Amino acid sequence: MGKQKYTFPGPTCPGCQYHQSVGDGLVQTRYCNGFDKKRKSKRFKRSDPKYKPPKWCPRLISPPVCRVYGFVDEKSEFLEWCLNRRDYKPGAHISPSEHRYKLRCEADLRMTAKQLYDAMQREPVEQIFSDAGMELEYGEVIEIDDGLKPYYFYYLNYGRLIPLYSFDRSRVQADAKGGCKNGK
Repeated sequence: MGKQKYTFPGPTCPGCQYHQSVGDGLVQTRYCNGFDKKRKSKRFKRSDPKYKPPKWCPRLISPPVCRVYGFVDEKSEFLEWCLNRRDYKPGAHISPSEHRYKLRCEADLRMTAKQLYDAMQREPVEQIFSDAGMELEYGEVIEIDDGLKPYYFYYLNYGRLIPLYSFDRSRVQADAKGGCKNGK
């Protein structure tokens, strides 16, 4: 069985809650209403992309933020191991329970989700994160958030991150985030 391919589609402006189109057909003017109350809507220029968010998008975070979610306690870690890692078979879906996690740290990885996935095909996950001054624990969840669409990965074992289909960070334990290992 070959490697599973993952895609990382980004959101589109027409699908955004702040996108507004006035007119129809060929005579259409587009506006972005995603700015704060003090600033008026911004009109899209002809040179702006039709579907992808432009570089001036108010929701866009550049570079994307990397968040690492660790376990609330040892019991949570053990339960997660029993449910997801112990009998994992390649190609199976992993569904971690958000309430067993808390935000451990944020880091500046300077990679999009696709860049991270492509990089881990060439070099070990541990190397990628150690270059950013971080250590990971098995079972942790890594989030790459560009402000438009967050992507989540599950750190299964040495050298292996698995993209998650769903992870609701609003259900993560509200706890003060700790520092990343290695002082960052």
